[in-house]
Amino acid sequence: MKHDPYSLTELIRNDDFISWVMHPDSLSESRWQLFLEKYPEKRQTVEAAREYVILLAKDTGRQEPSRNQSEKMWSIVESHMQEEQQPIEQLPVVDRKVISGWRWVRVAASAALILSIGSVSYWFYYKGAGNGKSPELLTVANKIPAALIQKFNDTEKPMTILLSDGSSVVLQPGGRLSYSETSNAKRREVTLTGKAFFEIVKNKEKPFLVYSYGLATKVLGTSFTIDAPEGSKDVKVEVRTGTVAVFSMNNLDKTKTDEELDKPELKGITLSHDQKIAFSRENGKITKLAGDLVPASSDKDVSREQFVFDETPVSKVFQVLESAYNVRIEYDKEKLGNCPLNATLIGQPFREKLEVICNALDAQFEITDNLVTIKGKGCK
Repeated sequence: MKHDPYSLTELIRNDDFISWVMHPDSLSESRWQLFLEKYPEKRQTVEAAREYVILLAKDTGRQEPSRNQSEKMWSIVESHMQEEQQPIEQLPVVDRKVISGWRWVRVAASAALILSIGSVSYWFYYKGAGNGKSPELLTVANKIPAALIQKFNDTEKPMTILLSDGSSVVLQPGGRLSYSETSNAKRREVTLTGKAFFEIVKNKEKPFLVYSYGLATKVLGTSFTIDAPEGSKDVKVEVRTGTVAVFSMNNLDKTKTDEELDKPELKGITLSHDQKIAFSRENGKITKLAGDLVPASSDKDVSREQFVFDETPVSKVFQVLESAYNVRIEYDKEKLGNCPLNATLIGQPFREKLEVICNALDAQFEITDNLVTIKGKGCK
């Protein structure tokens, strides 16, 4: 029988898979997303393996069971395997709810037999039972690592996300952005599904990367739009300011991908102002496009807003920002509303725009969720 490197048993013992489950980052999220896209028939197996890793590996190994407890565990394993005779590939996906302790003993014991680590996992899931305590109830949601932040826009309006480096992302309805809290010394990374407009803080030593269905978009500091709908065959990238590089990850192994992503310079297919490409999710081909990525839209589309102000009253400036970023700006209209602003803010992240405006007004700002509060003495 042909060896399957992505069977349930192999996945649970795969270091890269375990690392993705327990310590996810944007790159590993993108790699496994791409794998599931190529092999959708493996989704149930991957989900089952993922749950087993979370439930059996995360907190195990702290205490070892006695010989009697180990023998009891193996007795449970043998009895249930004889009763059910269920193939490994058909193990059910673990329900994301609180489940009774004895059911978890059966699940854990079956996985333990597969992995030959039954004594540890059994001890974890049935700990305390030997002391007269009832088996521990487990909630899968509480075991999922929180290192990966996921933002999903389930509203009908754009959502502005401020990243820790000062960059801003305007996520369109239905879009999802994933990124890690853990800082990477060599690069900044996010994973995108859906459509978003990026305004990235410049940092030549630490490139910013967006992963979308096998396409990597690499920038040092610029503004651009990526359109990666979940059901579409193509991913599209359009540059507003600066320069970006795009390349397919489909034909690169892990080592070569890491080497390419870690380089501070931009390589691959490069795009500059108003240039755009389409990436085929089916064959990994990148094609340069002519014309607009999307039809001309209203001024509310942040990617189409010019952000050029010439003696413009601040009240009007704030209206433009509120519309483009779907935020609310509170300020003293009598003191600040008529103050003029001369500035060109195209391509700058949202926070940088506020800094420029407030420096001109000799004011201060504070951001809380989607509320911006600005305080200043006003202009003469």
